[in-house]
Amino acid sequence: MTTWHPDKLPGPFQALGNTPLVAVTLTTPAGRAVRVHIKLEGLNPSGSVKDRAAVSMIKAAIREERLRPGHVLLDASSGNMAGALATYGRALGVDVHVVCNDTITEAKRQMIEHFGGSVIVNDEGPYTYDGYRKCLRLLTGGHRAYCFLDQLHSPHNPAAHEHGTGPELLSQYPDARLIVGSLGSGGTVLGVARAVRAAGHPAALAAVSSASGSRLPGVGAFDDGDYRTPFIRELRAGALVGHWPKVTSASAARTLRQVTAAGLLCGPQTGAVVSAALDLADELDLAEGIVAVSGDAGWKNWTP
Repeated sequence: MTTWHPDKLPGPFQALGNTPLVAVTLTTPAGRAVRVHIKLEGLNPSGSVKDRAAVSMIKAAIREERLRPGHVLLDASSGNMAGALATYGRALGVDVHVVCNDTITEAKRQMIEHFGGSVIVNDEGPYTYDGYRKCLRLLTGGHRAYCFLDQLHSPHNPAAHEHGTGPELLSQYPDARLIVGSLGSGGTVLGVARAVRAAGHPAALAAVSSASGSRLPGVGAFDDGDYRTPFIRELRAGALVGHWPKVTSASAARTLRQVTAAGLLCGPQTGAVVSAALDLADELDLAEGIVAVSGDAGWKNWTP
C-alpha cells in the first residue's frame, strides 16, 4: 500500500498554480501598441507549465497504485516535463529517469541532475515521440520498476489545465477575448479550450506551432514531422480552436526581446506565443483582451 495521499503531498506540490497574469504593452508588426496579459507559468516550482501535467499524472498514478515507493518515474520530454518530474520525484523520494531530445539546454540538464534525475539520451530521433518509443523499450527490458507517465497520451495531462489553468485564467481575466498557447503535447491548449467552452466564454483560442525549418522548445514542428498527439487530433477535429498560427524562430526571438524589455524573464516558447498573439491582434483589430500563456522561465534556456 502506498505511503502517500494524493491530496497531501510534500514540498513543491503545495506551491503549484495560481501563477500571475501580468499585463504589458507591446508593439504589433503593424506598429500598434496593444495590451497583452501574459500568464507566467514559468513561476511554477520547476519553472514551466509542465508542472501542472506532471503533478496531475503523478497524483493519478498514486491513486491508481501504479506509483509506489521504490518505483522509478519515467517519461520522454524535450526538457520541461523532465525538469518537473525531477523536482516532484525528489520531493517524493523516488528516482526519475527522463528520455530527452538533443534540444535540451544545459540549464535544464543541470536542474534535472541537481534533483538527482537521470537523463537518458533520446537516440531514436529528434522528437519527443521518438523518446516515447525508447521509453516503451525500457519498459520491456524489465530491469527497473518503472512508472511510465506518458505525457503524450495520458488524459491527466489536459485534465490538469481543464480543471486548473483554464478556470484560473478566466477568474483572473474574465474580459479575455483571445487566448493564445503553444502546441507541444497539446495538453495545455486542449485543457484550457475545454474549460473556456464549458464556461460558455466567448474568447477565441489560438494554438501555435513552429513554422517549417524552425525548432522551438515546447512548440511542435508538425510540418516537419513532429508527432500529433491524440490531444492535438481532438483539437483539430473539433471547433475548440479557431486560429492555428505558425511562428519562425526569428520571429519568436524578435518578440522575446520585447518581452524582455518589459522586464519579464521568459524563454523562446513565450516568444513564439506572444509573437502569434501580436500578429492576431493586428488581424483581429484587438488592442485589449489578449492573453498569452507563457510556458517557460527564461533561466531554463539561458546561454551565457
